[in-house]
Amino acid sequence: MSAEYLSKRYISDNDLHDILFSSAGTIADFQEPYPMTVERLQNYGCDCSQHQQRRITTELLAEQDLIICMAQHHRESVKDLGFESILFNEIAYDKTEDLLDDGEYMQINGPDLDLDSYVTTIVDYIHDAIPFVIKSIRNE
Repeated sequence: MSAEYLSKRYISDNDLHDILFSSAGTIADFQEPYPMTVERLQNYGCDCSQHQQRRITTELLAEQDLIICMAQHHRESVKDLGFESILFNEIAYDKTEDLLDDGEYMQINGPDLDLDSYVTTIVDYIHDAIPFVIKSIRNE
């Protein structure tokens, strides 16, 4: 979700309307976005109040020109459906490191760790990477 809204904001701010972004998850529980994620996105001028989670499907993936995954296990789910993808960090920084989302962070690390701080760090990281992602996409 964060990458979608931050990309849309960047595209709008830079008048690059020839690129479209959307997001879907390998697990979509159809729940409200995490409040700190929404707050952090708002700090960057993103309105995600109408966001609705959706799960990846073969049909949805077939409509995409490029599929960007945040983590290797997402990439494996996409591959299991018959599609190739690239990791967010690969397209942004040519690194094969995963970038997890806030829900997975809680599942992996438990609720005792500082999730708000983690979310802020991740959203900021994605924000800073978006210009490199867009540049890579436009150069392909």
